[in-house]
Amino acid sequence: MSNSTIDIKVKNLSVKFQKNSKSFFALDGVDFEVKRGEFFCIVGPSGCGKSTLLKTLLGFLQPTTGEVDISEERKKAGMVYLPQSPSLLPWRTLLQNAALGLEIKGKLNKDRQDTLKFDISKFGLGDFEKHLSTEISGGMKQKVELIRALASKPQLLFCDEPFASIDFVNRFELNTEFKYRCSIAGTTTVFVTHNIEEAIFLGNKIAVMSQRPGQIMKIYEPKLSKNAHDAIKCRESPEFEDLFQKIWENLKGNYE
Repeated sequence: MSNSTIDIKVKNLSVKFQKNSKSFFALDGVDFEVKRGEFFCIVGPSGCGKSTLLKTLLGFLQPTTGEVDISEERKKAGMVYLPQSPSLLPWRTLLQNAALGLEIKGKLNKDRQDTLKFDISKFGLGDFEKHLSTEISGGMKQKVELIRALASKPQLLFCDEPFASIDFVNRFELNTEFKYRCSIAGTTTVFVTHNIEEAIFLGNKIAVMSQRPGQIMKIYEPKLSKNAHDAIKCRESPEFEDLFQKIWENLKGNYE
């Protein structure tokens, strides 16, 4: 990427937890940088500290050692967390939940409400606009979370497996639209996923983590020569399978 401004810098980060009389490191010596507008994906085995890393970036957890430096300018402009489990309010309709972020910030007007309705329709939820969140599926709820996050036009976006409950076909469509939206908005995105293919399509960089205590073993930079903006057709690129195998070998080594 041409932009050299660093939005996120992590240096020698370690996070230790205490449980009963024992302590253990969830993360140990993590280093990386994310440039402005980059899409930084994180993959790794279950329990390796991916979510712990995300929560530390967000300030929910404090480092035991090391540093986390995030651009204050971008924080003030807008920072959003997209969780794995939807957190919709059960007494609000789908549209009202999608509008909640804008409502809280006092930025909900007719134009933005019309945009929300357009996105709700675009993401296949038009028939459910007036349904309560208790009346829609888990995958639909996750789409509402995504619509709400994008509506606020965040400068920094932190995602913890946000498409985990989305079906196979819809996931491809969401990935394509999500990448496009983040790209045109110049959003700096950190995205945790278990899905290697998803990471290859979305990421400007892919960090591969080790078993606990989590460390970053390797950072890859996908360069797809064909259909890089289509989550399905990008698999036609010869680099796709090659990179998949490299990442898979890294991850498989964690279990041997």
